[in-house]
Amino acid sequence: MKSTMRLALPLVALVALAACGDSPETLYSKAREDFAAGNYQQARVEVASALKDRPTDAAMLALLVETQLRLGDPDGAEGAIGRLERAGGKDTARMKAEVALLRGDAKAALATLGNETSVDGWRVRAEAQLALGDEEAARDAFEKGMKAGGDIRLAQSYARYLLENGDLARAASLLGEMQRIAPRSYEALVMAGDLASAQGREEDAARAYRGAIDAFPDRAAPMLALAEHYDGLGKLDEASKLVDQAAEVAPDDPEVEVMRIQLLSEQGQWEKIRTTLQTRESELAAGSTLSMRYGEALLQLGHAEQARVIFRRAVLALPGNPYARLMLGKSQLATGDGQGAWATLQPLAASTLAGPQVLEAAEQAARAVGAPEAAALQARLDPARLKETMALVGQGESAIAGQRWATAAGIYERLLMRGEDPEVLKRLAFARSGLGEGDAAIRAADKAVALGSDNPDYLYVAGLVRVVAGRDLGEAQRLLEKAADLDPANRAIAREMKKAKAAAG
Repeated sequence: MKSTMRLALPLVALVALAACGDSPETLYSKAREDFAAGNYQQARVEVASALKDRPTDAAMLALLVETQLRLGDPDGAEGAIGRLERAGGKDTARMKAEVALLRGDAKAALATLGNETSVDGWRVRAEAQLALGDEEAARDAFEKGMKAGGDIRLAQSYARYLLENGDLARAASLLGEMQRIAPRSYEALVMAGDLASAQGREEDAARAYRGAIDAFPDRAAPMLALAEHYDGLGKLDEASKLVDQAAEVAPDDPEVEVMRIQLLSEQGQWEKIRTTLQTRESELAAGSTLSMRYGEALLQLGHAEQARVIFRRAVLALPGNPYARLMLGKSQLATGDGQGAWATLQPLAASTLAGPQVLEAAEQAARAVGAPEAAALQARLDPARLKETMALVGQGESAIAGQRWATAAGIYERLLMRGEDPEVLKRLAFARSGLGEGDAAIRAADKAVALGSDNPDYLYVAGLVRVVAGRDLGEAQRLLEKAADLDPANRAIAREMKKAKAAAG
């Protein structure tokens, strides 16, 4: 009750303030200014107050629709569209299409949009095509929208798609366009942070996110992004303060809870995690971050059998997830199933890239079953040797993240000198592909598949590098289909499989 009142009172006050003294024209002017500045809640209050005296003003109603859409309120937007049409407003197809998109009905959005060719129309069309998995059509719509003049929302949506698909150069180009259009906009500030983070420029990322928080203190996303940045630096207190700040402005955002639980796990507050999540255990999706953190809390608190069930489900849902496998192995050890633990952990520990947690658990499992590999695992845990290996692993990951392909390839070639390793080969294939060395990428990926033919990640990369190289597309499709069979929930595999089918004709 207190939370509801705390949220409701400022809104009541804003409405009262907006209604006192100002004419409808003044309120409408203020609403347009706030809308342009990204202050959508304030704009909605002001235009709603203006409409009390001008209930059939089409321009005001159109602005109300747009604010509802920006706030992600499909019901409010639909009601405002009805009022706009009754007031004689036309050309509402794009608005209705965006409502359908907000409700998750991409097909209806496309059907409603028709032949709309405005910049907003191209954006909605592109986002609907992405929701339907047709990336080629989406990219075409994005490009046509940019040629039609572009705007900050279209550029942001396109840049985010490119960022998620690793095209950092084109994303950077679009960021430049966003900064030209609206340099202090929320979209430009956040995208600057996201791009810097993807490129490994952590200080620039933190600076951009802080700028977005200062300029838009009612938005949770940059707070969570900066919290994640601080978390990576081990600054847990700073990260926790930002999560608390995000919870104030977006108490129902599931990402806030995920980040809070993540920080609690790093602080070892297992009982707090258990009590927070235990009443919702049946609702937590298998393999989700919350489910696995809950499982880890149970394991730490001595409920190993419950944890084993959770991580078994996680491995089934995410067969390529190393954390799920590690925690399943630890749960099996804790329940006295040494043989099962060794079977789970041995493939993870066989990789040159295995970290200390994996090596320690695998060594324990090997000793439990008398496996001869126990001595070698213990040797790999030598502090000096482990430090050197982990430094190389970190450098390789950083190079891949920053698309420094030559550096990444050199590091993984060095790691291969320690023995053939499908995880290293997978990363080497990716780096070679980034360098445009299609043949070398395919050779490395195929070696990884030969060492782990039932691993969806290896199959995925073997298909991916063929698609990128534009060769052997029938085999690429076969590899990706097999990967999808093994990991049907993996969106990256599904996306690449569609590309392979389209390329193969």
